[in-house]
Amino acid sequence: MAMEFIKEFFLDPIINYEGYNPVNTIVYGIILLAIAFFFVYPFFSKKGIKFDWQFMKAVFPYIVLGSTLRIFEERYSNVFLFQRSANPLELGFYTVTPGIYIAIGIFAIFSLIVSVFLAKKLNKNALTIFGIIGAIFALPIVLFQLSKLVNPIEFAAVFVMLAIVLGILYVLFSFLKKPLFADKLNIAAIAGHSMDSLATFTALTFFSSFAEQHFVSNFIIQTFSPIAFVIVKVALICIIVYLLDKEVEDKNMNGFIKIVIAILGFAPGIRDTFSIGLTLLN
Repeated sequence: MAMEFIKEFFLDPIINYEGYNPVNTIVYGIILLAIAFFFVYPFFSKKGIKFDWQFMKAVFPYIVLGSTLRIFEERYSNVFLFQRSANPLELGFYTVTPGIYIAIGIFAIFSLIVSVFLAKKLNKNALTIFGIIGAIFALPIVLFQLSKLVNPIEFAAVFVMLAIVLGILYVLFSFLKKPLFADKLNIAAIAGHSMDSLATFTALTFFSSFAEQHFVSNFIIQTFSPIAFVIVKVALICIIVYLLDKEVEDKNMNGFIKIVIAILGFAPGIRDTFSIGLTLLN
């Protein structure tokens, strides 16, 4: 009975490209939040790590690394290399959720620990070393995949629309006298989820081969339209960031939550954007 449950809600969605369902979404979310707030945050806060804009810049290469690695398991991409798997003993497990989060999370935590150690030995900034380690691994993959683009216009369109959306929001917040863009972490969180929604919009509008895998997002898209999903998600993330600034007074915790939110936006956003650029199916 238990194995049937696990197979239906966790293993089959991985193997059969079924995406997310309410059960695995809730379970993955609980595990992610537990690790983030009961291990990662307390551990690194005690080490004196400040979760601010500098940390966000340093962790960004790891987001890019995880997002681009995922493209190697997509069957119809121009860079398909790995067959996805639900077996943790196989490499394909670590190119898809939840394996990719486990692999990149462990690598990032290990890199940060190494960076703190090296910073003391070399008298350098730990976050600078941390960011460099991530960039060393991420940059070759990004350059390789950029060289293999088959849909460069659609790929670039996501970034153009992202710039337009952020520009509109900047003007809107300035007009309303709401200083949301005064904090760069606010911009990162909003940009991450805006990119995710815009990549989804682009994929569903211009490519018949794509389908939304998150059940809540799919409900909005199917009930209304892809552009409605963009509007809802951008509005929601702006509200969340606004409430965080009002309710979470601890600056380090406030920054940590925003970085987690930004990661959850940029990770699928970057992956989907590269998927658009590299897909062989229209």
